[in-house]
Amino acid sequence: MNWIRLFYALIIILLYVPMIFLGANVFFPKYTGDDSYYHNQDCYLKYPTLTNCNLTQQQEIGDKQSNCINNDEAARIIWENERNNYDGQKYTFIVLFNLIILLVALLVKKLNDSVCLGLFSGSIISTFASTLTYFDSKSRIGFIILVIIFIVALVFINKKKDSFLK
Repeated sequence: MNWIRLFYALIIILLYVPMIFLGANVFFPKYTGDDSYYHNQDCYLKYPTLTNCNLTQQQEIGDKQSNCINNDEAARIIWENERNNYDGQKYTFIVLFNLIILLVALLVKKLNDSVCLGLFSGSIISTFASTLTYFDSKSRIGFIILVIIFIVALVFINKKKDSFLK
């Protein structure tokens, strides 16, 4: 096996995988960075329990805290559902792009073997990583594309295996 070919393929893989995730965050910027988690209200600081209050005032503060906690929990659930839907779109983008690159690696005859192996490996690695990352999105379209990627990968391996063993 020619180690230079593997080195070139590794360079392509090391550039391709982060390119995909950076591209996904560029085209789908919502819920990234500081917005990647839900910022809950601190209901205990907003409505502190005061020990020098009478029982009625403490009960009112406790009711306000409970309402604040319940409202915040409802808002968090809505936020997480919206984020999961958005992540499903991001996941679909990633696997669709990887499918296109995988098809290019399979169908374009003029590609160097190192480039072909790098594109194949990069698209498979980034598909796997994105599936783990966006597993909770439960994207149906993403799953269908993932099945197609699996089938194309089987065809690719079966068709190109001899050229990589040289």
